[in-house]
Amino acid sequence: MPPTCIHGFEAEHCSQCRTCPHGLKTSRCGNCANRVISRAAAKMVPPPQPTEEHRGFEIFFVPEERSWYYRDAPDAPIQGASYRSAFQAKLAIDASLDQAPVPELARKRR
Repeated sequence: MPPTCIHGFEAEHCSQCRTCPHGLKTSRCGNCANRVISRAAAKMVPPPQPTEEHRGFEIFFVPEERSWYYRDAPDAPIQGASYRSAFQAKLAIDASLDQAPVPELARKRR
């Protein structure tokens, strides 16, 4: 029977005590620990976020995609791009409204 570690498992089955391919304990190896952490983080789905309103647009979060989107109305289709934060979505709304062409009536008044 293989020796048991201080945690009570066989050494090759204990995530803290087994030896990694780099010759270190898995818990001490930076390469192996980073892979485990990144896999665990990738599986986590963030909690839902409340929707926001900015200049007549609805900004909402899609947890499965970890992205923010905006649209004109709740039933309207989603705009093409996704954003990492609500702040970036607000900046995109501002940029799209600021670049919009000025209506003909507004030009005549000037």
